[in-house]
Amino acid sequence: MDYAEFFEEVTDYRVQGRCLHELSDILLLVLCGLLADCETFEDIYDYACDKEATLREFMDLPAGIPSHDTLNRVFRHLEPTELEGCLSQWGQHIVTLLAGRHLIIDGKQLRGTTPAGQRQAPVQLVSVWAAEQRLCLAQTAVETKHNEVVAIPQVLDLVDVKGSVVTLDALGCQRAVAARLVEKEADYVLALKQNQGELHRQVAAHFAPLLAQPAAYQQRDKGHGRGELRQVWVSAQWGLVDAGADCPGLQTLVCQQTTRWVAGKAQQATRYFLSSLAGAQAATLAGYIRGHWG
Repeated sequence: MDYAEFFEEVTDYRVQGRCLHELSDILLLVLCGLLADCETFEDIYDYACDKEATLREFMDLPAGIPSHDTLNRVFRHLEPTELEGCLSQWGQHIVTLLAGRHLIIDGKQLRGTTPAGQRQAPVQLVSVWAAEQRLCLAQTAVETKHNEVVAIPQVLDLVDVKGSVVTLDALGCQRAVAARLVEKEADYVLALKQNQGELHRQVAAHFAPLLAQPAAYQQRDKGHGRGELRQVWVSAQWGLVDAGADCPGLQTLVCQQTTRWVAGKAQQATRYFLSSLAGAQAATLAGYIRGHWG
């Protein structure tokens, strides 16, 4: 597909017939500049002039390289949501079929925006990442971390997640989020923490006797003066956990116990997860967990 077709939904405010540069050329030029670590329109213009011969291999540029003033003027009048939608579709086209792929939904603070003396940055982003491709498929800004719960369904609407496995942190461990994923025909692995109260307590109690048995999967890592052992237990007896009875799509409970040895001292952490994957192997679930949470 020609790159101009990806930008067809972006409204061009300029008077047709009086423009020297195609809007698709301007958009792609700025995108290339940002990927090349340019920070200003002047940087992008200088980059394009240096790389003009290479850019002309896949761009028309009938009137040469647009000036930095032209780039600035065009972008000041663009509708951000239209451009975001086009870039999301382009990203999905690059990834091709997402079926069976691991998608990560996570919220992050934008580095460098935290005011002095404060812990929370005013700019929070919720993103959908294709784990294997290391590609951001969609992104939306929220005012506070608590607003991530509202933003997650919104960002899900920007991506076709059908057939994918979506992992979310504890803030996304909500029945409404699980229901939306089931509705969109995706599977999920949700981190379960103590903020879920009774559900967390019951899942922990369910696994307590199982931890005395050999783990279904384990993995050892060693390096940089540190050793690590990850052990995973899986239970399909989710019906025994009353507090999870109304969780849409729930099929599997997962427990991961991580033991780290640093300077001869052992540190142990236990985490629990809810999953809609029925009959999944412990190694497969461990891969999704490590791909998101490390």
